[in-house]
Amino acid sequence: MFIKRVCAVFLASLVMPPVASAANWTVVPARCNDVDIQRQDQVIEIRTTGSDPFLVGELSDLAAEDSVLQFDYFCVSGVKQVELFLGRPRYGDTPLSLPAIPVAETWQTYSTTVNLDSLRNANPDSKTMRIDLGRKPGVRIQLRNVHVRAKTPQEKDREAKQQQLRQQKVVAAERIENYLSQSFPARIDSVVVDPSTITVTFSGLPQSLSESELQLIECPPWQSIGQSADPRKVDVPIQLEGARGTVVLPRFEGHRDRLQSSWRLAKSVSGSLSYLTARTFATEIDVIGGNHSPHRPVPANQKGLGGIGLHGPIDELRELGVTAITVNIAITSFVKDAPGQGRIKIPTSGAPVYFDTLTLSHYDRVMNWARENNVVVSAIILIPTPRAGNDASPLVHPEHDGGIYTMPDLTTPRGTDIYAFVLSEMARRYSNTDSAPGGITNWIAHNEIDFHTVWTNMGLQPRTIVTESYYRSMRIIHNAARQHNPHARVFTSLTHHFNVPEDGQWRQLSGREVIESLQRYSVTEGDFAWGVAYHPYPQNLFAAVPWNDTRISDDFETPLITIQNLQVFGRFMQQESMRDSSGAVRPVLFSEQGFHTDSYDDDAQDRQAAALLYAMQKVRAMPMVESFHYHRWIDHPREGGLKVGLRTLPSETEPYGKRKRAWHMYQAIGTEREAQVSKGLPTP
Repeated sequence: MFIKRVCAVFLASLVMPPVASAANWTVVPARCNDVDIQRQDQVIEIRTTGSDPFLVGELSDLAAEDSVLQFDYFCVSGVKQVELFLGRPRYGDTPLSLPAIPVAETWQTYSTTVNLDSLRNANPDSKTMRIDLGRKPGVRIQLRNVHVRAKTPQEKDREAKQQQLRQQKVVAAERIENYLSQSFPARIDSVVVDPSTITVTFSGLPQSLSESELQLIECPPWQSIGQSADPRKVDVPIQLEGARGTVVLPRFEGHRDRLQSSWRLAKSVSGSLSYLTARTFATEIDVIGGNHSPHRPVPANQKGLGGIGLHGPIDELRELGVTAITVNIAITSFVKDAPGQGRIKIPTSGAPVYFDTLTLSHYDRVMNWARENNVVVSAIILIPTPRAGNDASPLVHPEHDGGIYTMPDLTTPRGTDIYAFVLSEMARRYSNTDSAPGGITNWIAHNEIDFHTVWTNMGLQPRTIVTESYYRSMRIIHNAARQHNPHARVFTSLTHHFNVPEDGQWRQLSGREVIESLQRYSVTEGDFAWGVAYHPYPQNLFAAVPWNDTRISDDFETPLITIQNLQVFGRFMQQESMRDSSGAVRPVLFSEQGFHTDSYDDDAQDRQAAALLYAMQKVRAMPMVESFHYHRWIDHPREGGLKVGLRTLPSETEPYGKRKRAWHMYQAIGTEREAQVSKGLPTP
């Protein structure tokens, strides 16, 4: 969702008294965008006038050691989503994502480490540097003394400590890789969770082992497989019958529910433990009560719509023939630090914390509408990044360093307890698609994990740590949902970037890497009901039509999977090695994609309608795709200039915009009117 200009660098922002230094960057107003610029002496005063404001300027010199961008500034609102382009940017260039510019009611200094190698290697006469100032019009900021410089001794010392931390992360990532590459002599066949007990069965044990030599190990959900924590031994009797065995243990340890834990078997060797199995999560979960549908709801067609909110003329979706929707749910809004009406105390350590059932109930309107109209709901689970100056929610990952959303805190028992409880209460309320207040069928885990630095931020981490953390989050969602609805499924959320080379910067994953890692864990640790929610936008989100992409190929090494080469994604998911444990192709949602209208004239609207028809014709040939959730319903004024809606921008007289030709085309797709409505549209 929103424009995908993302990637980060390993950086830090500082606020300190202004320092004297000569500016070596000069703004070129004629090349700037969506800004009004005034100068007074050495101060540049800027007012943003549109949704894509940026400054372009030239560096007068660049020393070999220069690696810090610094300026003095005055800005009472602060600026988020600050980005840097080096050299003469072309569309498709990847910017450096910079820390937000904090609120400053007096002159402050902003500095951040940036990699300037691309400028050092550029034409000596061209040292262009573009600074993007968020997405909002009406922001006022004053700048002076904009320059690049070498690092101070203090900065170098801090960087050395960061490097030490980085090396620790590298070691943890290596542990994960070593674990996944191991083969174990035995296996856990099942982990059955009922209301009061957990039964673990296993096989393949060496015949020479005795019951006294075996040890059951609990792996709590806040513990990464890359951690070197002491094993959590469980003192329960183990029953052996030859190479097979069974362990039955209480589901609850005090207030703590072990539903989300995984399990391993080990034997004692010279005072230390040697693991006999991989960890295994719950393979079967008894459903609590009977408040769920006897069947899994299936959309009547592939037409879906994304980001349906609590307001708007929702009955229009019936006119469009939409049978599936996505709903964004920011789960931090359900967690409160004080008791109150409708609030349930969450069992966890630390200060009391409460789940707010009244806030959750606000979603009843859209859920119940979906139930009444046989529309399948996919909930997107989001954890917004805290605003500057606000206390962080206990759900927020403690190492987040910005971005729009964060990874949940799966590093502490408290954070994990709260996360699992919130998901369980959501699943309890929305367990039944056949009765009020409706139900959630598909659970999409966060947003675009492959661009994690912006959309699921947990700070800069090795790619293996990101995928392992994300996998644990998906497991927690799956288990929480399945204890109330046996038909619930969890989906990974991915951009159109299918293959992204490892660059050592920990900025980005690739979609293929995430899917393959999930499959790898499923084979090693037991399968679960997961699928893929892919976003096959055109390579250029502002493209006039989606059939002229150039950064694609017809093989699995393609950099991007877009609408134009969807067949590659289909072949990839149909591979035997990618199927679930029953041999079935994993479910697929195309959960976010849309086509831009650069204006509202007839030609632009015709191109958008043609793009939508072209896309749906491609999707119809892929029965594995359950739904194509078009993004978006109505153009949004703060989406970086994108106008991908089926309706125009809202106005005073048209609060939901006007219907574009694409609206009518989407309505006609799959009906007897499709051929008539599509007459005269451009074709590839």
